[in-house]
Amino acid sequence: MKRRSMRWTAVLLSLLLLCQGTVLAAEEQDAQWRRTEGDGSYVTVRLEVGGERSYSGRIAARYADTKEPVALSGSYVSNLFDEEKTYFFVTLPVSEADRPLEIFEGEAPVWTDLKYPTAPHGADFLYVRGIIQGDEAGRLNKDKVLTRAEAFAVAVRLLSLKPSGEPGYEDVSPENWYYDTASAARAAGIASADTRFRPNDPVTRAELTVLLARAMEAVGWLELPEAADRSALGLEDAAEIPDWALGTYLVLTEENIGIYTRRYTGEVSTEGYPVEAASAEPGKAATRGEMISLLYDMLRWLPVYPTDTAITWGFDEAMPEIDGSTSTYPYTSGLYSALFANYSRHPQFPESHSKSYESYERLISGEVDVLFAAAKASKEQEAQAKRQGVTLEYIPIAKDAMVFFTNEENPVENLTMEQIQDIYVQNAYDNWTEVGGPDAVLLPYCRNTDSGSHALMERYFLEDGALSLSDEILQGNVSLAMSTALTDVAAALSLDPPAYAIGYSVYGYYEGMESMMGDVTSNRLHLLAVDGVAPTDETVSDGSYPLADYNYLVLRSDEPEDSPARRLADFMLSREGQLLVEREGFLPVQK
Repeated sequence: MKRRSMRWTAVLLSLLLLCQGTVLAAEEQDAQWRRTEGDGSYVTVRLEVGGERSYSGRIAARYADTKEPVALSGSYVSNLFDEEKTYFFVTLPVSEADRPLEIFEGEAPVWTDLKYPTAPHGADFLYVRGIIQGDEAGRLNKDKVLTRAEAFAVAVRLLSLKPSGEPGYEDVSPENWYYDTASAARAAGIASADTRFRPNDPVTRAELTVLLARAMEAVGWLELPEAADRSALGLEDAAEIPDWALGTYLVLTEENIGIYTRRYTGEVSTEGYPVEAASAEPGKAATRGEMISLLYDMLRWLPVYPTDTAITWGFDEAMPEIDGSTSTYPYTSGLYSALFANYSRHPQFPESHSKSYESYERLISGEVDVLFAAAKASKEQEAQAKRQGVTLEYIPIAKDAMVFFTNEENPVENLTMEQIQDIYVQNAYDNWTEVGGPDAVLLPYCRNTDSGSHALMERYFLEDGALSLSDEILQGNVSLAMSTALTDVAAALSLDPPAYAIGYSVYGYYEGMESMMGDVTSNRLHLLAVDGVAPTDETVSDGSYPLADYNYLVLRSDEPEDSPARRLADFMLSREGQLLVEREGFLPVQK
């Protein structure tokens, strides 16, 4: 099977298996949302689901007139903010886009050679969509080696390809069951123009992987690079991957999709779990069961579908480029999960934020459109923005606060603003007895000066940069990440001699992360009151806690009125946006 560029012909295949079953209520798709896919040969439409819904795993869509199932039927997508709104997405050839569709629940297949539930995961899913079927005796033959004819038949059914006359292979004749398959595959360019089709030859894992990935690319759900770095593959046998399959394997391993042989290495991860190693064994013959599992994973986890909220706000058409501080990353991940099914595959989804200082740099330069920030830009960055003719606009979206914490065993419960300033500016205290505590070493940790937490330190304790952190603290006690700000303080008990440390972060991040520290250390922390007021949801919300502040959505003031960034700002202050704030563990500014 040669790697080649392909343009796929998209028309209805009359060979699809007719799956009878229960018709489920669905609204007419007229005037419904639709999206052109790939090179324009396919279109995805959305059906609104009404009445009873079944989640049996055998739900698919079919043409209402002929009852032929649509191979690229998706799955239910619900609205996080309105559970009554559920939709079903279907991808079909553009030539069939206006045919009436209906959702149905297919009958469970009975494989005569298997006892339930030993069928490969996803067999029912593919069966009701007409993509797989058993042999004449009703056997699935999951452990049987997959032949070239069977592999191409699956690809042809999947893409609804049409036969186009004589296939031109000397080993294919009209009486063969795969005659139309060979004709359609050659006409579409997915089978090579050789003299022989070799229908009964086994298909290797690499050949099958590339064939199905190319099918996903044709539908627009996958983008395969022409070249790839072999060293980036986390496979034990990466050196054995053929050059023509390298890009496909690189993309799919990043998606955690593929046919792999796994073994335990005998090592244990830092979290205490056994470490696995994976091999592709690209030259090994693929089985029918491996094909089923691979294709099921592709159809389930590759397409990105917008929720009703995304469509209502126009985010299905354009999302702003988002960045921000580490502590505000839950806003971004929560936002995408609320707007898109398979949200992590959205081409603009950031796997992390660039941290506070860098994210402001990117916003000022125009590299990103909007930030989620736990603190306003530093005076230095505000001046930089002004020099570049940029004015930053801050829109409060949640209540938050700067907080200080110490080891759980430390009986100190409160510090004054003046004491905190003396600790961090003058390094004034060596022992907790000097601030009314026990006889124990006082070990202060600070954050790196380009962090959002340091921006809060500047605001509340460094007089907007007129003062500096103590050199002694900066030289040895800097926590370089928000997570290590917590773990560094927790680890102070393990020093010789043991110490009680103090560190700082923001309330929302601390509340979300401190409870998870048990996976890393048994040492726990507690928050300190400031000037007699402890940070709680109530005191942060009503502003009585002296270090209460906001989280902001930040954009450039010259951002156009109807831009995706402006729409995001409006969304975050809407009912749905404030519910999202609360869902991610932050305190909304509006009830």
